[in-house]
Amino acid sequence: MPEVDVATKQWRGIDELARLIGAYCWVENRIFELSGIWATARGVGPWGGLEPAQRVWSAGVSRRHGLLAASWAERLPVRAGVDRGGLVTAPAGPLAGGLDALAAASEARVGLAAMVEAVLPRLQAVYGVHRRTASPVSEASVLEVLTGASRDVATEISRGRALLEGSDEGLTRDAALAHRIERAFDETDVFPAVPAS
Repeated sequence: MPEVDVATKQWRGIDELARLIGAYCWVENRIFELSGIWATARGVGPWGGLEPAQRVWSAGVSRRHGLLAASWAERLPVRAGVDRGGLVTAPAGPLAGGLDALAAASEARVGLAAMVEAVLPRLQAVYGVHRRTASPVSEASVLEVLTGASRDVATEISRGRALLEGSDEGLTRDAALAHRIERAFDETDVFPAVPAS
């Protein structure tokens, strides 16, 4: 993730902030969907091989990110002539394809590992950059969500890593998938919220 010089941060207008929040909402919805699938899939096959503790973790992630998506949706601007729902779209760039690749992972363990090792850490980094550069005056309600989200995502990463390392069947890593997701976050124009210095 590119480093951002906070001293050179440019003012974020309402349209830029709206696109950013819409992108956050979209990403959070995708995490909600994917982790919900992993939590509820039964039996054997691509999505049925999770241990009970991994299912519980996935269910918690799904719930929290569903709530985060709703929190971001509440912070979309209300302006005449602006369709708030239309702002919740995949950001320009490769992120949609990266998360589609995650959805198409060969098995739930692979997807879960990529979520813990790539998606959540990149999202945490994006939220961290935004928190450091946000205006406490014009983005106070956004900072509120960023602060809670950063705390929750850090806990999810920590618990997810411990869960995967303690798995009876071992961790199934797909380095190419994780790298694709990391690159997708890095190359998505709206992220990391401000231009790199």
